[in-house]
Amino acid sequence: MDTIKAIELRKSVRSYLPKPVEAEIITQLVRAGNSAPKVGIFHTSVIENPGILGEINEEALVQYKNSGDKLLMGRAALEGYQPLYGAPVFFLFSAPFANPLKEATTSCAATCITIAATALGLGSCYIHSALQGIRGNSKLMEKIGIPFGLTPICGVVVGHSAEHSLPPHRSITENVNYCR
Repeated sequence: MDTIKAIELRKSVRSYLPKPVEAEIITQLVRAGNSAPKVGIFHTSVIENPGILGEINEEALVQYKNSGDKLLMGRAALEGYQPLYGAPVFFLFSAPFANPLKEATTSCAATCITIAATALGLGSCYIHSALQGIRGNSKLMEKIGIPFGLTPICGVVVGHSAEHSLPPHRSITENVNYCR
């Protein structure tokens, strides 16, 4: 699939089949993330361990329920809701908290992975709020292997999509102006 087509077809997938992602594909996705523009260092944790994925979901749900945020509390109240959407792979990006461009750097890596996943026929979804359950849990951060001095910034879940809908129509006239 060509790059422009992958960008246009990319969408957030929030339902995955219980099927693992092949190791070769994960390696390709890691390469895509590491090819992103960056300022400073970042670290990628590739989490496939079902126990750790479950622990991340549980920690995130606790944070959602106690957040005071109506949207997050509503999601946490849904029966069976999983903040990582049942995806078999979670790419977690960490960076030094003091880096003023940590969000830009890690989001560029995340975006490259979402586009590459689409090109490879997989679904993906950018993850942010679920990280609340990781940031405050030093034992979980250690289990994941986040290097000392780095903090989780964003993530992407990837897997075989259980959804069969088309990507949303994105008009180029609603939010663009040209200075020619």
